[in-house]
Amino acid sequence: MLYEVSQLTKIYGRNTVLNIPSLEIEQDCIYALLGPNGAGKTTLLNILSFLDTPTGGSLRFQSKPVSYTALELQNLRKAVVMVDQHPILFTTTVYKNLDFGLKIRGMSKKERGRIIDETLELVGMRSFAGERAHLLSGGETQRIALARALALSPEVFLCDEPTSSVDVEHQQIILNTLRQINEEKRINVIFTTHDRSQASLLAHQILVLDRGSLI
Repeated sequence: MLYEVSQLTKIYGRNTVLNIPSLEIEQDCIYALLGPNGAGKTTLLNILSFLDTPTGGSLRFQSKPVSYTALELQNLRKAVVMVDQHPILFTTTVYKNLDFGLKIRGMSKKERGRIIDETLELVGMRSFAGERAHLLSGGETQRIALARALALSPEVFLCDEPTSSVDVEHQQIILNTLRQINEEKRINVIFTTHDRSQASLLAHQILVLDRGSLI
């Protein structure tokens, strides 16, 4: 099992924004978190990406309990990547945006170049390698953000509303890319959406959230 959740809560002040007694997320699947604004989708995604901690309950990742120590979180964040709804790219070239994370991980220049070329090819953006990333359109930015995350070879890909602020053409490209990532790379994908038809077309499993609870 990829994730196992038990009695998970997240409370801000007097507001309980998540209350999930039990949830299991299987390996090698695409999951959609469906629900309206304020349902708790992004909060759950942040907890699954180890960027936020629950107020109560327990979380297991790949059958191991998560303890939330600094060292463990550092290791977990190498296995799980998060692509925000409005990703921010460095004000440099597309190539250097992808190169930064790989360089930090100590990869050789030759290996970094190979990975960047392959990843940009997968998202259909190889010809943009020399372009200034901060000047790209919204759809192009989202695709580069996907490529930047994918270049790190994660085990889990988490996307918050990946198509909400892009045009129809880029929406389809992004959805096809997520499907390809799952089918060819065997990377687990979890994404949030308001769109029921989009969830039905892409996801193997749909989780519906309302006021912090699964329904």
